[in-house]
Amino acid sequence: MPKKGTSKKVYLAIILLVIIIAATVAIVYATQFSPKKTTATQVGVHVGDSFTYKLTGESVLGSLDAITPSSFYIFNETDYYKVTITGIDGTKVSLATVWALTNGTQMTGPQIIDISNGNTTDGRGFWALYPANLKVNDLISPKGFDGIIVNKTDTKTYTDSTRTRGFWQIENQFRDINDPTGNTMRDDYIGVYFDQQTGMLDTLTNIQFYNNPQYNLIITWQLISSSVWKV
Repeated sequence: MPKKGTSKKVYLAIILLVIIIAATVAIVYATQFSPKKTTATQVGVHVGDSFTYKLTGESVLGSLDAITPSSFYIFNETDYYKVTITGIDGTKVSLATVWALTNGTQMTGPQIIDISNGNTTDGRGFWALYPANLKVNDLISPKGFDGIIVNKTDTKTYTDSTRTRGFWQIENQFRDINDPTGNTMRDDYIGVYFDQQTGMLDTLTNIQFYNNPQYNLIITWQLISSSVWKV
């Protein structure tokens, strides 16, 4: 439970950052129209499986009037982010998350992800879980409308094993509707590696390029431990 006295503004900032990432993914998915193939939806995780991540944030200021958003520092104040599988019902996977900060504050939340279509019960919560055994050109949400596919696969060597990962990436550009000139823009890149066998997130990189003022924000998620294999 969060410690008493924690600023409500910090919690709001965290929520807004998660909304930005999740909303960006949802919006840019719809722009993909390349040929795709479907595959049977298989759940690769089991109740009790857990996955822990390191979160980091980096800002690169490119102009004198650019400043790093105050809420962005929460990523570098994160001790860990842990996801635990708590239930499975068909293609719906229930999980519990703990976002722990270095000051001892912990924020918890339940989530249900339907891996067949990518729908979640909490649009601000963890969402990077996919069907098992996806291959190149498979839809990551076989019954969804996002249209995104697996771009490639590779292998990664961990402490005690070598495992296959899937990868997808997407880029898009957004204009600030509050700028009547239409010259204020954000270019957004997201790249995700996920474990092929479990469908669980391994690494996420989100880079946001702002032009007015000029600065870049880089957010990364990196798997640091798992109950399924030794990372």
